[in-house]
Amino acid sequence: MLAEVLLIGAVSGFIQGLSGFAFGLIATSLWAWILAPQKVVPLVVMGSLIGQCISILGVRRSIDIARVSPFALGSLVGVPLGTLLLHSLDMTVFRLLIGAALVIYCSVMLCSVRLPKLENANRAADGCVGAVSGVLGGACGLSGPPMILWCSMRGWSTMAQRATYQPYFMFVQVQVIIFYAWQGLIDAALLELFLWLAPVVMLSSWIGSRASRWVSDFHFQKLIFGFLLLSGLALLIPGFRLAWLAIK
Repeated sequence: MLAEVLLIGAVSGFIQGLSGFAFGLIATSLWAWILAPQKVVPLVVMGSLIGQCISILGVRRSIDIARVSPFALGSLVGVPLGTLLLHSLDMTVFRLLIGAALVIYCSVMLCSVRLPKLENANRAADGCVGAVSGVLGGACGLSGPPMILWCSMRGWSTMAQRATYQPYFMFVQVQVIIFYAWQGLIDAALLELFLWLAPVVMLSSWIGSRASRWVSDFHFQKLIFGFLLLSGLALLIPGFRLAWLAIK
């Protein structure tokens, strides 16, 4: 099982380094086949944080605290609510809903010539998106989709997008880890597994961040929604499988 966990971590880390996100989406959908949800979610959050520490180095000079702060403030409300939901959340139904939403939305966006631009969006709307993403991050480690889609429609450059959502994700992940540790969800066995995973994710994220320099703005957008579409499909597969087993 360890080899499978590390292989999935390497693939997820590379994609996170390349795009600045998607570690949780990909790792969750694949680890769900071999690990219990109570282990998957904390491991995803810790692995994603390690990867972000590497990949964020490429955008550190473009980080604008004023642009990131509304999202971060929203997460202070969303993350505690999400962590409270973890124990009672029906993960099968949740994966099906998230997977279906990603597949539908990303299919539309990939077929579109350009993304709709939110010209009138303000800091209050940014804060609401930060709160929603925080709830998802706390509940199942998947804070990416709302934040990524929102930043993509704000009309920012590729670098500005990454310099906004990457520090936000790190802020959310630190909060989530603190809450999970307080709730007793991070035990010695999980920490041992994470110690094996950490260097693999760091190396693969570094390789991905180097490769990202060769991706243009246009292809970056396509890459984001392509990854999200694949992640949505991957989330649907285990969700349908578990639902079918529950019915039988």
